[in-house]
Amino acid sequence: MADRWFETTRWWLCALSGLLLVLSFAPFSNAACGWIALVPAWWALTRSEQVRRHPVRYGYLIGLIYFGGVFWWIADVTVIGTFFLVLYLALYPAMWFLLVARLVLQRPGSALLQAPVAAALWVILEWGRSWFLSGFNWNELGVSQAASVVFRQLAAFGGVPLISFILVTVNILWAEGIAVMAERLREKRTIRGSLPFAAALFIVAICFAVGGHYLLRHRGEMLQPGLSYACVQPNVPQLLPVPGETKEQFLGIQDRALQQLRQLSTQALAAKPDLLLWPEAIVDQGVFQDRPLNEAVRDICRDNPGSFLLGSQDYEQRKLYNCAYLFGPGGDRYQYYRKTRLVLLGEFLPLGDTFPWLREVAGVGMDFTPGPGPKKFLIENLAVTLSPLICFEDTLPEVADGAAQLRPDFFVTITNDGWYQGWPAAWGVRQHLAHAVFRCVEHDRPMIRCANNGISCEIDQNGTVTDRLRDPSGAEVDIGGVFTRKLEFYPAHPTLHETWGNWIVLISALISGMLGLRFFSSLFARNRES
Repeated sequence: MADRWFETTRWWLCALSGLLLVLSFAPFSNAACGWIALVPAWWALTRSEQVRRHPVRYGYLIGLIYFGGVFWWIADVTVIGTFFLVLYLALYPAMWFLLVARLVLQRPGSALLQAPVAAALWVILEWGRSWFLSGFNWNELGVSQAASVVFRQLAAFGGVPLISFILVTVNILWAEGIAVMAERLREKRTIRGSLPFAAALFIVAICFAVGGHYLLRHRGEMLQPGLSYACVQPNVPQLLPVPGETKEQFLGIQDRALQQLRQLSTQALAAKPDLLLWPEAIVDQGVFQDRPLNEAVRDICRDNPGSFLLGSQDYEQRKLYNCAYLFGPGGDRYQYYRKTRLVLLGEFLPLGDTFPWLREVAGVGMDFTPGPGPKKFLIENLAVTLSPLICFEDTLPEVADGAAQLRPDFFVTITNDGWYQGWPAAWGVRQHLAHAVFRCVEHDRPMIRCANNGISCEIDQNGTVTDRLRDPSGAEVDIGGVFTRKLEFYPAHPTLHETWGNWIVLISALISGMLGLRFFSSLFARNRES
């Protein structure tokens, strides 16, 4: 009877898992859903013969709902690109269903063993999509815990992959535990506990205790002197030329954007901040190549007794870079960082020089060139150091890992995020922020974020957004203004993630390799017997 029910509801169970995954991530940010999202999917996979025979189609349905629901907003820029992106990303849950069905469920086994093995396969697939085809790691399962101050602390011990591993393990143990208890209730009309369910409760309790204890690591320590800062959020539209727009019209938009930056900077300098910040390359020109932009920066440096950090393009030897510049008081000295991880189809186009027509179709002009690596900037008059991150680099653990090795006092992210407006912006920038909080936890360092249309904010060492720019109505996206605050922080403690890196990925790779070896050994043995 139970199996017939699962056969009848198999499609609905998979769809429910996809929906719960969507609710786990920003802007819904329901962290509790991350702990139960895969329960219906596991029931369908383990108790429906049809799902076990054709796991790919059911896993693909989960992926379509999962990634379509969290990435629909990208269609505001490219409908075709979003369509193919979702079709591609949906392959990963489909592959997980297939691998679990063929490698884990083929032989009877205890849920206590199946759960971590299936979790290892999930982690390896998430790691694979973080680098394959230049990588797209957004909304890995572990990111669902961004809103949980306690559970996100687990990232300090193994990054987001560790949280993903724990979530998948607990999901499967819940599923098996609840199923066993329901079966006992149906047969004997009494509720008795089950070992998988007890194991899930134990794991959650341990994680809660570890995360809660980690929050106390700075108890009794003195705050560092810190610095005051002011983030300029101009809220200007994306400034790339559009079809039919004349050069004069484009330059007019550039002039208005620069005027907006000047006006807000004057307002910000009234607070006499130690550090003034502009977002990533709002004016589509180079600070040393464009005269109006250069004059604006010179004027601000002259009126600013503190330091000035801004994003700008840079041209050198026929190469184009996305840069962050830190100008010291007076503007006589500056430090610069060139973005190391570029955005596919945004900052570079593979085969674009070989097939120039691709650039017209994709709307990508000259490719940017990646920089040599992370940098640490020194704010001389305060003896405080920072490492800049540009655009989506605060969503990439490996970029922040490299910057953290330089031992800066804090991170600064400058980002445009102005490609999206309205609802797409509300979803996109909140997902961007949800990833950024993990970089602070992984390295025990705070972060200042300065954005074009949102969200400009401060994130503390626990990954908590302590304050952000809002307008009088409470809106934080698609608004302009100045965000001022004093940054104070504790000395950073080396984390297990910094020391051992992606150790959970290595363990998952070993488990996956052993599964593959066992599968092919069995296959070879059967072929020899036949």
